[in-house]
Amino acid sequence: MYYFGYCTWLDDAELRRFMPNAEQVTHAIAPNHRLTFHAAGERTDRGWCHFNSTCSAAWGTTVHGIVFKHDHMHFKDDYDDFERCTVTVIGDDGKTYDCWTYRLTQPGIAMRPPNYYWDHIPKGMRDHGFPQDYIQSVLDTYEAAAPCPDADRPNPSAIPGKSAASR
Repeated sequence: MYYFGYCTWLDDAELRRFMPNAEQVTHAIAPNHRLTFHAAGERTDRGWCHFNSTCSAAWGTTVHGIVFKHDHMHFKDDYDDFERCTVTVIGDDGKTYDCWTYRLTQPGIAMRPPNYYWDHIPKGMRDHGFPQDYIQSVLDTYEAAAPCPDADRPNPSAIPGKSAASR
């Protein structure tokens, strides 16, 4: 089973917290998708990454990420405010991969995530050697979002939980 990692899970340390045995397959792009940052629903306490394919700004853009192979048991993992979706991505190896990933169920206002969450994103993009223009577009999207009201809050849990309060 393939997972498309596009945000915090680009940082290997963060990926391993959730999927310790995932195997990297290839770098890939998801056409007509855009990485955005939003609060979940009506909440105003923090932002999250959103794998956006519904906004008009997604058309003609791509999300860069990594295809991971993983144990089927991870497909059963549910997290507050997120849903699974499927996407066909194009790997750097020229193959297409039918993957799944997470996206917000109800993206709210554009809002930055807390620093402990955000820090995984630019690190992961740099570690994987993503194109500088893509990295800049993600940084610009982040800067355009409303500031997180509690940006310096600590990570609430070393072991990720299913509830938003523990992530």
